[in-house]
Amino acid sequence: MKTTISVYAAFFFISVSSISCHKDSDVLGGTFSKVEEYMDICPDTALYILNSIPNPEDLRGKAGADYALLMTQAMDKNYMKFSSDSLIALALNYYSVDKREPDMRAKAQYYYGRVLLESDKAEEALGYFLAAKEYFESVRNYKILALIAEETGKISRKQKKHAEALADFRGAFAMHQQLKDSMGIVRTSLHMARSFLFENQWDSSHYYYNYALKLTELKKYPFENSILHELGILYRSMGDLNAAEPYFLSAYQKESDEEKKYMECLSLGYLYMQMGRVQEAKKYLKMSMNSPHAYTRINAYTYLYFLEKDIDSFEKAVIYHEKADSITNAMEAINSEKLITQLQKQYEKEKLQNNNLRMKIQYTSFTLWSVVAFLLVAFCMCYYYRKNREHKSKIVEIESQIRDNEEEIDRYQQEVEEIQKLKDLLQEENRSKVGELNGKIVLLAMQNKNLSGLLKELGGELAVGASSEQYISAFRLLLAIKEGTLRGKLSNEEREKLFSLFDLLYSNYVSRLLELCPSLTRHDLEICCFLKFGLTHEELSRIFQTSPDSVTKAKGRLKGRLGVSPQEDLVLYLSEF
Repeated sequence: MKTTISVYAAFFFISVSSISCHKDSDVLGGTFSKVEEYMDICPDTALYILNSIPNPEDLRGKAGADYALLMTQAMDKNYMKFSSDSLIALALNYYSVDKREPDMRAKAQYYYGRVLLESDKAEEALGYFLAAKEYFESVRNYKILALIAEETGKISRKQKKHAEALADFRGAFAMHQQLKDSMGIVRTSLHMARSFLFENQWDSSHYYYNYALKLTELKKYPFENSILHELGILYRSMGDLNAAEPYFLSAYQKESDEEKKYMECLSLGYLYMQMGRVQEAKKYLKMSMNSPHAYTRINAYTYLYFLEKDIDSFEKAVIYHEKADSITNAMEAINSEKLITQLQKQYEKEKLQNNNLRMKIQYTSFTLWSVVAFLLVAFCMCYYYRKNREHKSKIVEIESQIRDNEEEIDRYQQEVEEIQKLKDLLQEENRSKVGELNGKIVLLAMQNKNLSGLLKELGGELAVGASSEQYISAFRLLLAIKEGTLRGKLSNEEREKLFSLFDLLYSNYVSRLLELCPSLTRHDLEICCFLKFGLTHEELSRIFQTSPDSVTKAKGRLKGRLGVSPQEDLVLYLSEF
């Protein structure tokens, strides 16, 4: 009685837990659906919703994988840097095991490639991009295919494979046009313009920069300053410094971000330095010295060093050089300290997480195993009771099945033996017929030879043409081969006589073989004729002056050319041909 109550209590607990989990799963599924709706149009809202989910580290299974994938996607859409690949790896591992959602697995592969690319692991990232591309090509998802093409193009450009990069960017450009995605068109236009710039193809680069600029101005996209700056770089690379100046100035005047404004000052200062306009170069380079970005200040001091050095102001040049070196050394020390601190924090965090996880796992494992053990004992008792009842009937059924199978096996073996005997009889009968006919051929050839000699003794003339003489000669040759008196291999003339004889005797036998398989060699045709005539394997080995294994291999090649299956008998096939 107590056991029954315990069983009911356990099942009640499991049922309540399942209902509760089901309700939580429905709420979470609705939240994830809302995040997906906002992902493209308002990625910052999608990120906010994800950050509002309480205790995301407690999510398990599909819920945890969906959260990891959506969070990685939201961070990417909001241009956030990835500190590690642990989040997206969680999603990829789950979808790689659970094969029911191949689209989610492919999407996880794409974003895993994005995270690896951010970590300067281009080669590994490329593998994941190509794996995702294979799936999305099969379902024709051009939106993600265009994004993948952009990523692979950037990898190829980084590896200085500009032709491959341009091919990828053009493919992405075409797909964005098909989807009427103007922002994607602007983005891929800039990629192509940069690739042409690296290849010194100025006209093509200028065309795509201007195309992107017009579309950006029309749609009010936030790319205008970047395009103006890169157009200045284009003209500077072409050596047209005067044409580059208005683009750099326009980018400087329109830039509202203070840090980027210092970068524009640096570009203007360097341009004026190249143009020899010293005062203006100093003005903008000194402005860029106030940048909060250390590397911008280093470049500003370096350019001022060269500028002062060129005008023979060596004292100021030395000062600028020392400032650039001091900032460089400080940055190296800070980077090393930051790296050590970051690694220490990461280690402490992972250690704490591991300890908490270990304790949680121990508690959960104890509870879970207690319930599992109880259910397992109850299940085993029921199972063995049921198994004991079915045991005897199952034994009778199995014994009956075994007897039936043995009878079937005996019957099939008898059929196989009968078929084998019939096959052997047919082969023996065919060989006997071939031998009988060959004997008649040889007898007639000998009679013709004796009659020809007798006719000559009587002073008569044999009324046969050149072809008859050829056939008689072929008969003699065939007789010599059969008797084993032939020495050396057949000449080309002897082969032709032999082939003509077989055409005469067996209804164009050689001609039909060549019509069936024009690739047959003279050696193949010889084998066909000798087998038709009834010569054995050993006789062929003696005639061709080779080993039996070589004859076997030659027969195998001949089967392949004639289209005869390996199981068929070649002699039987040729005797019936």
